[in-house]
Amino acid sequence: MTLKKQFVLALFGLFLLLSSCSRKYIPDATYSVEQIKQDFKLMRHALEESHPGIYRYTSPDSIRLVFDQTEKLLDHPMTELEFRRTVNPIFSYIRCGHTDIYPSKGYSKYIKKNKPKEFPLGLYYVENKLRILQNRTDDTSLVVGTEVVSIDGQPAADIIAKMRQLVPSDGYNQTFKTTVINGNFGGFYRYLYGNKETFEVTVQDSLGKKRDLKLSFNKPPKPTKKASTPVKPASNQPPKTPEATPKLMVKTNPKLRTLKQSEKDSTVAILDINTFSDNHYRRFYRRSFKALKTQNIKHLIIDLRANGGGKSDASINLMSYLLESNYVVYDSANALTLRPSYHRYYSHKFSRWYTRYFWSKKLPNGQRSSRSARRVQKPTSKNGFKGKVYLLTNGGSFSAASIFPSMIQQYNPRAVVIGRETGGGRHGCNAFISPYLTLPHTQAKVRIPVFKLLLHIPGADIGHGVQPNYPVEYRFEDVKKARDLDIERAYELINASKNEK
Repeated sequence: MTLKKQFVLALFGLFLLLSSCSRKYIPDATYSVEQIKQDFKLMRHALEESHPGIYRYTSPDSIRLVFDQTEKLLDHPMTELEFRRTVNPIFSYIRCGHTDIYPSKGYSKYIKKNKPKEFPLGLYYVENKLRILQNRTDDTSLVVGTEVVSIDGQPAADIIAKMRQLVPSDGYNQTFKTTVINGNFGGFYRYLYGNKETFEVTVQDSLGKKRDLKLSFNKPPKPTKKASTPVKPASNQPPKTPEATPKLMVKTNPKLRTLKQSEKDSTVAILDINTFSDNHYRRFYRRSFKALKTQNIKHLIIDLRANGGGKSDASINLMSYLLESNYVVYDSANALTLRPSYHRYYSHKFSRWYTRYFWSKKLPNGQRSSRSARRVQKPTSKNGFKGKVYLLTNGGSFSAASIFPSMIQQYNPRAVVIGRETGGGRHGCNAFISPYLTLPHTQAKVRIPVFKLLLHIPGADIGHGVQPNYPVEYRFEDVKKARDLDIERAYELINASKNEK
């Protein structure tokens, strides 16, 4: 046998070995009390040893009490889903939006192949009421706006309260929790109460009359093709001059970000940034701010709503076009350890190794600190924006998308924040590297950030996000009509500033 064949056979044998070691997910498979307690103790030890902000907003005694009380609930065999559902509320007490428990790889693959039916109603929680935003049933009497009082005997208020316990957020923030729940109410309901075909729902109309219904998802029929519209005969009226459509100022991927000139006002541009995770941000920002200067834009609306964050460097680079003097973003970025006891269960091994030996330094107390945390950043030398800035935020503005408005609001006197409190903390978060700890028995994954970040801004950290200079609250009617009250408020401010002149 040739050396080449031996090598191929060896690779094939290794593949079979790895395949045989992979665990097939079985939904009803349970783990013994001893197994789930071992997973729990490993998770607890890892969080207490490695999480840099575990006591940032909650005292050690309170955290220990929550751990102890949760462990008492692990008194019977559980499936992976039951285990995650039982320990999930712990993370809401840690009060870190970057720390949560996630399903195993096997569970995720299984759900992709065996998707449950959609929840029969699209529900939206606002003004302390749960209302129907979309009807996916055959019951045409269920109109948009109808209030849902209870589901399967559970009051709506209790369901929302339980869902809030499943969504960790930075500090005492609630806007992030509400945004996440409204984005996937059906998914959270199934996570809490299991997959069902029918749901017993009590609804209440505007007159206070209640009805009990049994609902199930009904796939809407495909829309029929519309017949071609006949061409209208030419009229004697002169043709209307079409309104000038603003051109796309910088071509890019609309899923990532866009820059457009306003349709209402040629001196206004809207920079919509959906994520800071993309790698090609520098070129986009260079071209964008050059276009703003060339077209004499005086007012820039930056939309950070539903931006879940991403790369810190991307947000810092954007700051350089909006700040006029040198700035420091972080006061500190410290890690408890970069070599935890249960190293073999953690992901991101290379990035943690690189960070430990090249990117950080050891402190006298044994912790590690980023070498570049207090780096002085310089504003861009070309095409810095000198006009007024309007930042749009909501509960979905998280991590880097909270750091950015926090710095701009503090250090740019020409900038204001419009909307709702950001989902991420105003004074920082726990992030940079956030590896996953895979629990040995259930294979559930726990995300544990490595660094505690403190922003270089004055004041005490009271556990909330960036507060808007101009708060905007939505009623259900606004949501129903898809009104953009934040943009409307921005234009009001722009018009007011012009009138002042």
